Amino acid sequence: METRNKGLLLSLIGVIIISPDSLLIRLANIDDLSLIFYRSALPIITILIFLIYNYQKSFIKSFFLIGLPGVIYAILYAITHICFVYSIQNTAVANTLVLIASAPIFAALFSVFILKEIPSFFTWIVIFIALLAMIIIGIGSFTSTGLYGDIMALIVAAGMGFSMVLVRLFKNKDLVPACLLGCLIAALYTLPFGVNFNINQNQIFYLLLMCLLILPIPFMILTIAPKYTPAHEVALIFLMESVLGTAWVWFVINEVPPINTIIGGVLLLGSVSIFIYQTTKKIT
Repeated sequence: METRNKGLLLSLIGVIIISPDSLLIRLANIDDLSLIFYRSALPIITILIFLIYNYQKSFIKSFFLIGLPGVIYAILYAITHICFVYSIQNTAVANTLVLIASAPIFAALFSVFILKEIPSFFTWIVIFIALLAMIIIGIGSFTSTGLYGDIMALIVAAGMGFSMVLVRLFKNKDLVPACLLGCLIAALYTLPFGVNFNINQNQIFYLLLMCLLILPIPFMILTIAPKYTPAHEVALIFLMESVLGTAWVWFVINEVPPINTIIGGVLLLGSVSIFIYQTTKKIT
């Protein structure tokens, strides 16, 4: 398999795995700070198992090998994870999704200035069509209030874009251990504010499913895929999560999305699918 195709395939696997995330958040029905804690602390178990299996006797050494790039990646992970929840708290969900949809633009700009990788004209068109699709989804939700939440969402988008570029810049480093450090930082951040440990059996089931499988695997994929595929392309593919996540909520709990969400979702899925097809066609 061609190197770039490998990165695209990993990105697709990651977005499919993480797609039920929004549904599980709804089903878990837990307060935001506690959600940050569980979504940060529990994935440590899965990542830890992977690292011990992968590195075996060199497991401890793997954390020292990440160097400064790994530390920066871990801090960025923690910041984006925390800011995402604060964005959801302080602005409309649609605002958050639309603004996070700018992640491929940030990734493309960082790629140009840091990696000297210039996206093709076709890639820029797809990025802006995807952004237009997310704006269509957010029609009617934008107001003059919620500025703080909007800024948090932009920080998430910029952080995601830079993180992917960082992985590509240091492609010879394994930054998966940095995922574990990022989870630890985010989890420790929540402790002074109080965490709800009084949860029922249903909440435990949804949290375990979400935090042991649905989240950590895509997180690790995000530290691998940009090694093979330009960061802006990985970010573009991961935008599909918002549409697939809406579909999960629709089919499982019968929450029918408004017509503008359906139109924007079809436009987004269509543009990204055409991009993947054209890209793999050129490679093969």
